[in-house]
Amino acid sequence: MGKRADFVEPRRIAALLAAYPHRWGIGGGWAIDLFLDRVTREHKDIDIAILRADQKPMYTYLEARGWSLEQAIAGELIPWMARDYIELPVHTIWCRNPRYTPDFLEILFNEAAGDTFLFRRDPAIRLPIAQAFIAAPGGLPILAPEVALLYKSNNPALPKNQADFAHALPALAPAARAWLAAALRRTNAHHPWLVGSWAAA
Repeated sequence: MGKRADFVEPRRIAALLAAYPHRWGIGGGWAIDLFLDRVTREHKDIDIAILRADQKPMYTYLEARGWSLEQAIAGELIPWMARDYIELPVHTIWCRNPRYTPDFLEILFNEAAGDTFLFRRDPAIRLPIAQAFIAAPGGLPILAPEVALLYKSNNPALPKNQADFAHALPALAPAARAWLAAALRRTNAHHPWLVGSWAAA
């Protein structure tokens, strides 16, 4: 669909977070496209992955810049107040600011133990944090594509998830492919993405 010049919204969000002092990365489908350094499909919004332990600094940072923050819980939105520390299973924050473009983003909390990223749905699936959060070719911070795909694997039949998997898999480094295949086998030994020689144990 396009090239790096089309990364307008991710670059605006990166500018918004330029002074945020903790680890973060663009997640979801935008992470895949930024990794590929081209736009492969349309995107509804932007997901920002952070560590759950850094939620208070993120709250303070966005709230000071005029963003309203809400917890997404079982289909309902509940205001996120300064006094709240959000625990599992809640992991999604909706953020809105009508004076900013884009005016909406999602903050997604990720689990960690020390310097190790833990997959929220199965903490036995792990990766060094420095490998879970990386820089895209264009320089923007992203959630590593193999991690983004693992989150997407929960709904493999969704067309956008199928497209992201098909686009990203050929570009993954061998170690990233091996990690993703092992993680998929652990979550679902019969996962439909575990087809072909790429996923051989």
